[in-house]
Amino acid sequence: MHAGRRRMLLAVCLALAGAALPCRLASAAGVSPLEATPDQKKNATDHFKAGKDAIAVKDWDKAVAELRASLDVVDSPNARLELARALRDSGQPDQAWTEYGRVIDDATKLCATEERYAKTADAATNERLELLPKLAFVTVTVAHAPADATLKVAGRPVPADQWAAPIVAPPGAVDVVLTGGDGKELARKTVNVAVGEKAPVALDAQPPPAAPEPASDDKPDFGHTERAVDVVAPAATSQRPNLRPLAYVVGGVGVAGIATFAVFGLLSNSAYGDLQGVCRPACPPDKRGEIDSGRTEQTVANVGLGVGLVGLAAGTTLWFLSAPRSTSTTGAALVVAPAYVGVRGSL
Repeated sequence: MHAGRRRMLLAVCLALAGAALPCRLASAAGVSPLEATPDQKKNATDHFKAGKDAIAVKDWDKAVAELRASLDVVDSPNARLELARALRDSGQPDQAWTEYGRVIDDATKLCATEERYAKTADAATNERLELLPKLAFVTVTVAHAPADATLKVAGRPVPADQWAAPIVAPPGAVDVVLTGGDGKELARKTVNVAVGEKAPVALDAQPPPAAPEPASDDKPDFGHTERAVDVVAPAATSQRPNLRPLAYVVGGVGVAGIATFAVFGLLSNSAYGDLQGVCRPACPPDKRGEIDSGRTEQTVANVGLGVGLVGLAAGTTLWFLSAPRSTSTTGAALVVAPAYVGVRGSL
């Protein structure tokens, strides 16, 4: 690969790393492959080889244990990819889905420095897509959630930055629960979901107030003495669905699309300039590969531009749709009487 194109590939990796979706559930104990010492690499490699040998004989428990031990020393995307495959092949597709997501995240970031991890990210992406028909998902919409709220799906905590994405769930009846920082339950719903389906769930941390009880005619009448206290309600803020996490995701995709357009557009223009000087009146046969490569790069650039424009536009729209609005002030009077307590007033 020419030095110029190598730099272009690194630029693509940097752009994708900046727009990569957050999918890490917890920080790994192992060090980065770029920072590992020789002893750490040897220790991790020994566990990795033992895990691969266990996979070959379908000893899944040992394979998973050895690969996790390797990751505890060096957090390598290649070792995590083998872990995801072992979980997938041992009948644990939900855990495999999570590990594949971490592989994509880590490998995308590392490919800016180590090109070999770009293939790891591609393999994890393709294999993760193959799991979709084998899993059940819920898509959760949360309204009026406090900053310290916790979401659990089938008893498993879900990080707040992943609420807007489809969440893996076991088939059947799934409990979706929102709790506050004090542990008090704010909202709960149970939804039935089948394999290959995505069940929507809407939670509201502030349910509508209960209707007041009607006045009873058989209550004793102690006269109609009333004491009214004027109350002016402060300006209220109307709540909208929290779409900003989704806006970040869609906007990140748009940024990655624009970066792809810029990089592959430069590659295509460079190829065109190189060929222009040698293709008069006709291109030599040995330039056919460069011509095809230039056309492919131009196609990728055009697709990247389309994705980028749509992503940026959609992300901006979602951002503004989630901005709060102020409603008008209301005037009211609090009325206290022997047979009645209530609020009277008008908008």
